[in-house]
Amino acid sequence: MPRKPPHRPFTPQPAQLALRPKTSGNEINGLNETAQRQPRLVYWAPDPDDIPHGEMQRWFYSVNPDHPALIAARQDRQKVLDTPLADLAASQVNRSPEDWTERLARFVDESTCEKVGVAEMDPAWAYEGEQVTQSKVIMIAVKHDYEALSQAPAPEAGAEVVRQYGRAAAAAKTIASWLRAHRVGKPTLSPGR
Repeated sequence: MPRKPPHRPFTPQPAQLALRPKTSGNEINGLNETAQRQPRLVYWAPDPDDIPHGEMQRWFYSVNPDHPALIAARQDRQKVLDTPLADLAASQVNRSPEDWTERLARFVDESTCEKVGVAEMDPAWAYEGEQVTQSKVIMIAVKHDYEALSQAPAPEAGAEVVRQYGRAAAAAKTIASWLRAHRVGKPTLSPGR
């Protein structure tokens, strides 16, 4: 049985609470709305000025900015973000959709990520104002370390989040580069189709 985190119930820091906007995240994402719509960003907007919680987002970056674990995790993540994708191969590789999906399992076997799969793209998954033109998407999952997260609000917990978000970005770029290096072509039909 997991140990009980020591910071329960959690009380946000007054500096953070002072930045809370009048609009709640529940309102932003349509709690009690009856019509389906795309989600809206609450946090982690590319430009914090575009969202009601932008000042709170900025606040996160001001907490323990000099902590070694956060510095290291952010530097590692930035290296991933700065790494270019592989060049697009000159010729296409044609395989069945099942074969491509089966080959994705290697990224789990190599510990690039914990789970990977392919799904039909649902436009409702994209944030409002964003469009995904592909009919299929690759989903990946990475696992956070429970012990590290249970230290929240200590900086080590934040560093674990940054590490795993960086790892997710690395997995996405690794898989995208693999697809580009194979220049995925039109799927071939499986026998009997």
